[in-house]
Amino acid sequence: MTTFTERLYLETKDSHKIIDKHDFVALMRKDEIAGEMYINFNKICIYELQQTLKLKDTDLQSRLYRDIEQPDMYIYEPLNELLILCKQYPLELEYMFKVGLIKGGNMLKKYIPKHAHEFLTFNNPNDLFNDFKNYLDENVSNQTLFIKNVNDAYKLIKLCFDKFYTRFN
Repeated sequence: MTTFTERLYLETKDSHKIIDKHDFVALMRKDEIAGEMYINFNKICIYELQQTLKLKDTDLQSRLYRDIEQPDMYIYEPLNELLILCKQYPLELEYMFKVGLIKGGNMLKKYIPKHAHEFLTFNNPNDLFNDFKNYLDENVSNQTLFIKNVNDAYKLIKLCFDKFYTRFN
């Protein structure tokens, strides 16, 4: 039997792959300013999520929590729409942002400024990832809507990355 998180992965991996292969992500690997923009983008979104998200498992929520000083960043239209989604669907976007940091944090540390490494560091990341997956498997009731919201958010992230990339060209 397939778990929800297995289905979630399968039905969102194409959207996620578009983000992973985006020109901005490639640029961030070579340009420190792009890396800083990427981290600030994550901080703004996660800050918004943490204002709204209320998990039933308060221990899990505290382990996912990031201490963030909200960065000064221009909020243009695709980012504004994404922030609205963060308020409307905090669990879906928490999944996207936090799993991305938990699973990709060590790789990202190669490309982003050192002062942001703490933001990418979680205690016991494999346990945290598995606990979050279990939480989703046990608590998501409308799986189809959850998956749709994740894919919609990936589309907005692509538009944000398009905007970031054009700033460098």
